[in-house]
Amino acid sequence: MQTTIVAPATAHGQSAVALVRLSGPDSLSILRQITKADKMFPPREQVFCRLKDGEKVLDEALVTYFPAPRSFTGEDVVEFALHGSSYIRGRLLEILCACGAVPAQRGEFSYRAFLNGKMDLLEAQGLCDLISAGNKAAHDLAISSLDGRLSEKFNQIKDALAETLAQIEVRLDDVDEEMAPLNHAHTAQVLQAQVDTLVKLADTFSVGRFIKEGLKTAIVGAPNCGKSSLLNALVGFDRAIVANQSGTTRDTIEETLDLDGQKIILTDTAGIREHALDPAEQEGMKRSLRAMEKADLVLFVADLSRELTPQEEALWDDVEKQNKPVILVLNKNDQALQGACGLVGKAQQTLYVSCKTGEGLDALKKAILAFVSSPAVQDTDGVMISNLRQYEAVLNAQTELESALVQMNYQTGLELYAEHIRAALRALKDLIGDVTPDDVLGIIFSKFCMGK
Repeated sequence: MQTTIVAPATAHGQSAVALVRLSGPDSLSILRQITKADKMFPPREQVFCRLKDGEKVLDEALVTYFPAPRSFTGEDVVEFALHGSSYIRGRLLEILCACGAVPAQRGEFSYRAFLNGKMDLLEAQGLCDLISAGNKAAHDLAISSLDGRLSEKFNQIKDALAETLAQIEVRLDDVDEEMAPLNHAHTAQVLQAQVDTLVKLADTFSVGRFIKEGLKTAIVGAPNCGKSSLLNALVGFDRAIVANQSGTTRDTIEETLDLDGQKIILTDTAGIREHALDPAEQEGMKRSLRAMEKADLVLFVADLSRELTPQEEALWDDVEKQNKPVILVLNKNDQALQGACGLVGKAQQTLYVSCKTGEGLDALKKAILAFVSSPAVQDTDGVMISNLRQYEAVLNAQTELESALVQMNYQTGLELYAEHIRAALRALKDLIGDVTPDDVLGIIFSKFCMGK
């Protein structure tokens, strides 16, 4: 028999209102025990109740009863809207557990909703992302999963493959060859259409990941070229210390920037030069190199008020070896020397800025934003994948279908076509949750907050 679980659904600490949620077959009977009343609890209507602690009143609360299956979890659910005292909330949880409830694990309410068919796995992951969304873009991405658009896209692919597989398997069972032969041209056309859709979805992964986790952007360059000034200018306040003395920044400094609803994680790094003055500066340069390795985008800052040094040219070579997107930011354009910087022409994108006057900063922000947009997103009606598990499942399904197309080209036999299509379907079903192993589900739902 399924247990009845309980957890607070609002954050800890004092507040005007706190919410505690019960879910399970004993929810209504536990509610009656704690109210010690024969009140009617009409479905989905708030009822004023006095919650009892023995013979004393613990609190006056608004209680809502959601009978199964029309509830978030698909089970009987009771929600208590209490006064937001930490004592009241904690004591209520103790009383509910004494009445037969057990404390919920992280994500257990959502897990039960998944098991009871109230949402599929993609929608559940969208819910988790929605709770943690810290900007507009992350919110929109989570909503697209939560409202079923991503599930619908995968289900369309799954349905097309299931129909194709059925056409193949019925012919495998047709030992008397009473059916017309498989239309290879039409079948190949259907499979290629699904491959094209999967390729477009895979192409959205980098954008979806940037939106969800933030675009990691490292600001690198030689000492005193204006890296810290650039960080301060982009975030709009003095986050990093700026001084004429070189080597002021000894450690990486991280700040999050919201650009038109997109999360950009800026990391100001210590200046890199051939001879460090002391061990602290040496460690700072090591951390700079690590930040550059982890970055999704590198802003290479050069000082236009002086000549380019051999050390800067060597650093540029190191950046190019990382094989990452780089924007060459030519700073101090208001003090520029005659002639062009020796790095012009080497970068895919070069921008002239002045952190002192603000020149070029808007153009730089637009260039950064360009890395969190992609034509592939428009090709999939705005639907994106945003985690590695989804990405790997898409690639697996794509690979199997491409193998099926190769087999069809050589007409090796219906059995081989069918096997590759089955493998592609398994990858998609695992993604949606039809055949996901319990240990994988446990990992996914453990990332939810308590009470959800």
